[in-house]
Amino acid sequence: MNLSLSEEQLMLRDSVARLFAVESTPTRVREAEASGFDPALWERLVELGVPMMRVSAEAGGSDMGLLDALLVAEEAGRHLASAPLAESLPAARLLSRLDSPEAADLLARIGQGAVVSLLPQPLDGAAPLALPGARAAEAVLALDGKRVFALRGEALRQPQANLGSDSCLVLDAAQLASLERQHLASSEGARRAFLAAIEEWKLLKGAMLAGLSRQAIQLAADYSRERKQFGKPIGSFQGIAHPLADALTEVDGAQLLLWHAVAAISRNEADAAALVSMAWWWAGQSANRAVARALHSFGGYGVSLEYDIQLHYRRARAWSLLAGDPGRELDAIADRLWYRETDVPLPDAGAVSLEFGYGDAAARFAEEVRAFFEANLTEELKAHAHHSVDGYHAGFNRELANAGLLFPHWPEEWGGRGKSAFDMHALQEVFESFNWQRITGPITNQVAQIVMRFATEEARQEALPRFARGEALACLGFSEPSCGSDVFAARTRATRTAEGDWLIEGQKIFTTAANLADYCFLLARTDPDAPKHAGLTLFLVPMDLPGIEVHPVYTVQDERTNITYLSGVRLPDRYRVGEVNAGTSVMAATLELEHSGDQYRISFWNMYRHAVDWAREQGRLGEQDVRRRLARVAVHTTIARDLCYRATWSVQAQAPNRAAYGPMSKLFSTEQYQRDAVDLMELCAPFSLLRDEHGVGLVELGYRQSIGMTIYGGTSEIHRSLIAEQALGMPRSRT
Repeated sequence: MNLSLSEEQLMLRDSVARLFAVESTPTRVREAEASGFDPALWERLVELGVPMMRVSAEAGGSDMGLLDALLVAEEAGRHLASAPLAESLPAARLLSRLDSPEAADLLARIGQGAVVSLLPQPLDGAAPLALPGARAAEAVLALDGKRVFALRGEALRQPQANLGSDSCLVLDAAQLASLERQHLASSEGARRAFLAAIEEWKLLKGAMLAGLSRQAIQLAADYSRERKQFGKPIGSFQGIAHPLADALTEVDGAQLLLWHAVAAISRNEADAAALVSMAWWWAGQSANRAVARALHSFGGYGVSLEYDIQLHYRRARAWSLLAGDPGRELDAIADRLWYRETDVPLPDAGAVSLEFGYGDAAARFAEEVRAFFEANLTEELKAHAHHSVDGYHAGFNRELANAGLLFPHWPEEWGGRGKSAFDMHALQEVFESFNWQRITGPITNQVAQIVMRFATEEARQEALPRFARGEALACLGFSEPSCGSDVFAARTRATRTAEGDWLIEGQKIFTTAANLADYCFLLARTDPDAPKHAGLTLFLVPMDLPGIEVHPVYTVQDERTNITYLSGVRLPDRYRVGEVNAGTSVMAATLELEHSGDQYRISFWNMYRHAVDWAREQGRLGEQDVRRRLARVAVHTTIARDLCYRATWSVQAQAPNRAAYGPMSKLFSTEQYQRDAVDLMELCAPFSLLRDEHGVGLVELGYRQSIGMTIYGGTSEIHRSLIAEQALGMPRSRT
């Protein structure tokens, strides 16, 4: 994945942001509400050549790429621009592709300042239809069969109040029939060009929705810092902070989907058309939830017309309905995903530097891992396989290590191959597809990464080679019965002896794999008089020391975790990790590794994959309700992957504002996994009641797994607080 914009794109975004900040102020937006069109704003856009930016230089435009147009549209949405930008850009590009004098004349009129809009669905459908930008337009381009027309007439000038107070009109069949039709072109090529323009419109309008939503969320976050209740800023209340964190995560997902679709079009990828429909549908869904949550944050003031938030609330809903019932877009997603022969003309995106997915190198590595499993996973091992630590097999673990597939991302000095984090994403997907457990390896890796950075040389030389050879495992000793996810409230004590060793007393819960582990990465309080977040130290504790007892705890996910008791455990100081009483800084690095959702996202994806296979085998993939429900899950799993990969990319690229990306990926992946598991259980009933039967065993398992995944690695509430604080600048909502 690569999400870096070029310097030219950053300059473009900044320049249009400054333009809209001056020319599309809330005052100007309100003044334009009667018609939904601001002529002065449009004049400035024409001066800068914005309506012609997608037209080739030969035809009088600037030949900019689709991603550039999305950046402009997002800023227009952020400032509620009273101009039909999303309609005008594809309309101008369409006219430049129609070989007729009439089309050329109309294109020239756009260059001179005329507004030409676009009807984002064919006329051969059922009326009434919404015509975005119609009241401001000299003409509206429309498609009927293979014929492209410019619509004109008095029906486009009638006053009509609408939810968004913009220049949209809704016309019935009689009103549409009354419009003058100027013929522009009639051919299969013209039809395909128009359909491609509709797909471009979806992306541009989706970008406007994403920009509008992000601004609404920020308005609410800003208000939450200023407004006080019970002597505190209301942003410090989780009831305010957490819904906004959810909203921002979903809107980030919309932006990523939009960019993903453009990148896929540019590379002619098989799922490009499906991604366009996903992006358009999700932009509307996420926008409407976002603005509702943002408005709610203002309380009663939110519904007052003097506050700007209601402008966002009304336009988000209005814009998302311009193409009709959004449910129909779910049908398009299903067609484009599962019936690839569906021919969908797409716009030319131009060259795009953005990359999505784990990349070609990781794909080749995945094939290597897959070949290893196919060659070495015997029938006996397949029978032994299990999603929990019960599926651990010491012999196969050593085989993976010998093949360089256990920790291939480690540096060569510690037995690794220097593989990238994206290689590891690919590897984990292969593990999941073969039902091979992904618990002991990631936990051991997490501990080993911190040992590499903070442990003594003696501890590194002892533990790391054993981990690398697949001969030893680690577990995490953070949570305790009395503090749960609040790991810094740990009561387990480590007291320095006269000889310089440590004497440990306490207990840890949810020490998954402790029954198999050779080391426990233990957080203990070394200064009981220090503040809560101070006085903590981390240790790498050998599990064969006297005084350690591991007792099983069984879960609804058909997994074993443990409670580990430490009584009079004497530990040499060489096993200390980091400085004494500096455990908080070490834990920050540890939790950064854990605050990512990909390990959970992969299980989510596998459940979805099996549900689609089941529906196909049962002959139900043609049922509208089934298709729409599975299409929703397809959107969610795609967003989850993009959010997870963004978190990985941001660390590698040292991207600004990356602190919230890991929590976002974990929050969305696990919360959506839980919601969709519930829905898929209902969809597949009664077969979903059974375990490992009829191809939907993973749906039943997903239902049981997903609830725990909203807790593991930090609860969703913790991640929401982190997102609100780090991405929105809201007051701390944890004490």
